[in-house]
Amino acid sequence: MSHIKIGIVCSLLLFSVQLAVSQENKPVKTVIAKENGGYIIKRDGQPYFIKGAGGTNYMDRLKAYGGNSIRTWSPQNADKILDEAQRLGLTVTLGLDVRAERHGFDYNNPELVAQQLEGIRKTVLQYRNHPALLAWGIGNELNLHYSNPKVWDAVNDIAAMIHELDPNHLVTTMLAGINQKEFDYIQEKCPAIDLIAVQVYGGLASVPEQIKRVGWKKPYIVTEWGPTGHWEVTQTPWSASIEENSSEKAAVYKSRYEASIGKDNHCLGSYVFLWGQKQERTPTWYGLFTEAGEENAVVDVMEYLWSKKWPANRSPQVSSLLLDGKKAADFVYVKPGKSYPIQVSVQDPDGDKLTTRWELLHESTDLKEGGDREERPKAIPGRIAAEGEQHTQLTAPTEEGAYRLFVYVSDGHNNVATANIPFYVTANKSNISAAGTKNTYRFSSDPIWADEFNYEGLPDTTKWSYDVGSKYNGWGNNEDQYYVASSSKNSIVGKGVLKIKALKESKGGKPYTSARLVSKGKGDFLYGRFEARAKLPKGRGTWPAIWMLPTESTYGNWPNSGEIDILEHVGYDQDVLHISTHTQAYNHNINTQKTATKKVAGVSDVFHLYRVDWTPEYIKGFIDDQEIFSIENEHKSFAEWPFDQKFHWLLNLAIGGNWGGKNGIDEKSFPSVFEIDYVRVYELLP
Repeated sequence: MSHIKIGIVCSLLLFSVQLAVSQENKPVKTVIAKENGGYIIKRDGQPYFIKGAGGTNYMDRLKAYGGNSIRTWSPQNADKILDEAQRLGLTVTLGLDVRAERHGFDYNNPELVAQQLEGIRKTVLQYRNHPALLAWGIGNELNLHYSNPKVWDAVNDIAAMIHELDPNHLVTTMLAGINQKEFDYIQEKCPAIDLIAVQVYGGLASVPEQIKRVGWKKPYIVTEWGPTGHWEVTQTPWSASIEENSSEKAAVYKSRYEASIGKDNHCLGSYVFLWGQKQERTPTWYGLFTEAGEENAVVDVMEYLWSKKWPANRSPQVSSLLLDGKKAADFVYVKPGKSYPIQVSVQDPDGDKLTTRWELLHESTDLKEGGDREERPKAIPGRIAAEGEQHTQLTAPTEEGAYRLFVYVSDGHNNVATANIPFYVTANKSNISAAGTKNTYRFSSDPIWADEFNYEGLPDTTKWSYDVGSKYNGWGNNEDQYYVASSSKNSIVGKGVLKIKALKESKGGKPYTSARLVSKGKGDFLYGRFEARAKLPKGRGTWPAIWMLPTESTYGNWPNSGEIDILEHVGYDQDVLHISTHTQAYNHNINTQKTATKKVAGVSDVFHLYRVDWTPEYIKGFIDDQEIFSIENEHKSFAEWPFDQKFHWLLNLAIGGNWGGKNGIDEKSFPSVFEIDYVRVYELLP
């Protein structure tokens, strides 16, 4: 062959390779279209419904079971992930690293925001033409424990930049839950996003209704959904959340999907959580796989939901796990070093031979939020008599404290059933709380009463009135402020928050003015879950409070009829938070009040969540969903427990007084502002 011919052949081969590469790197046009009163995705002109999972493990299995897409939380290893997805015929919603305020990012810093935008620009340029790319996900749960609405300006700037660089793919941002305030912000500030992504667990079935309620007209996807969340389930008296077993999870995954994602024509699909395994509260709570890659019954359900076919071999089904004859909801206590029977009941739908593995762990104490990484507790060996038996004995640890017993039952075909039971080791039976021997209490997933403060102007008069003046010698505490009513100087709603302001101005013989909002006669409740998200003022002499008083004072004036303090903070003791109750028998005047404190850094810099769970048997107090306070109904008299009557909210910012002014008042602290994002009440369920 002549050199000329060889050159021509080489040139043709090179051209063919370049053409193949260019075709491989060609982006697939993805758009949203209106159809039949709803929306659909069209990818390369063809309808495309997302049958996806969060996570990048076992992508070949996802494809085999009928899935078509994966979702990531960052662009880490994106080359490898996108290439593997393309090989398998899957698409990818690629997460973009957008810093969250809860991790310390300041959206008031334009230089940091610009640096972040530039970093994301480079990522978009790198991957925008990959044929496996479906959509860009801007951050993850940026609305979780945030206070600065400028984050949504940054989200829109990112979305607009992406559309400028990449006209072929969809852009969204992922929200924790469905709240009116965030949807209002996004509709106002984020016109560049194509659709919204929500992340919901126990409330998945009501997502279509919630989406309509907040006025969202565009399409949406669900980028995380799964079992009932650890924050949604019953907790033991020692604050251990009770996890569903794998069979219970499979049932709720199926029913909730079919009630929402599977039938709402505004929903373009979803990503089930989690296609893999992780430690989050427990090693089994959210993952559809064990650490060894075994599949639980939820994987069977997903194959059915995606393909409308059940797998040929099904996972074992667990019906109960008992410790000393008790289930988790019985709140199990055991004595140190004593031996107790343990029993798991499991059936295999295919009649496969089953093998059992037990594991004992300390209850996890490395508890994070928003899916942040947690450390797995170390296993405690040598406490199970017969490791491979479904009926055996547990020797309780000798150290008092909280533990959790796990069981894994495998069928030899890589399928597994999982269950666990939390228990508490204590030597003294009298330490067993009344709450632990009585009813299990649950609360509604949606509020029955709330003020989201998603309006402008004075507080809503259908929900709030005012205490006015400086009665009872400074409200019984020698406080130095005069409370005023309906004054935009002292209480105003705007940009999604209520601001209660204390000002240095004389009125009614007092040197300061402020406001105290009360829901009496407009929001009165007997039992429930009461929560508020707030950012506290800073400065010596300030005394903000979120609390409750009885509406009728059935047992007489304070303290006989009780008081519930969801939050108190005094400025001279910065970042130290207090949750308390007061009764005739237990109150601060006689130094017997029931109270708990916790130091939390930055309570005046960012918003935190303050909560009380009030039932007929106990009142528990939480900061950012971590329990710090608990009292029990002693079943003696109203002197100890007057909490069987309706109470109402109070929101106020006091100045000075016996406690707040103990170390004087810093005149440089004014104006002082107490910000409240929302208050919500959840019903105690029967």
